[in-house]
Amino acid sequence: MSEEVNAPEAGQEEAGQGLSYGDITAAVQIIDVVCGRGAIQGDELIQVGTIRERFVAFLNYAKSQGEEVGDVPPSSLSGVNEEESTEEEASAEAAE
Repeated sequence: MSEEVNAPEAGQEEAGQGLSYGDITAAVQIIDVVCGRGAIQGDELIQVGTIRERFVAFLNYAKSQGEEVGDVPPSSLSGVNEEESTEEEASAEAAE
């Protein structure tokens, strides 16, 4: 018994794949909400905070390259040296 699978029409396949800048911004907002509610245990905070900062650095880098990112959540690393942030942003871009 074979099932017939309809191929997606042109343009439909791409729309459902990948991440948008809005998805990444939403992930940062979710992290902020769950941390604010105490859903993350203390020993998990460094990992969660690290990925949050990588998301924010990626969004800031994309925005600096002229991409339409929208509002970027604030970074908790506002006191970090700009050179360090630029290196992190460049490595986040290279990872793509």
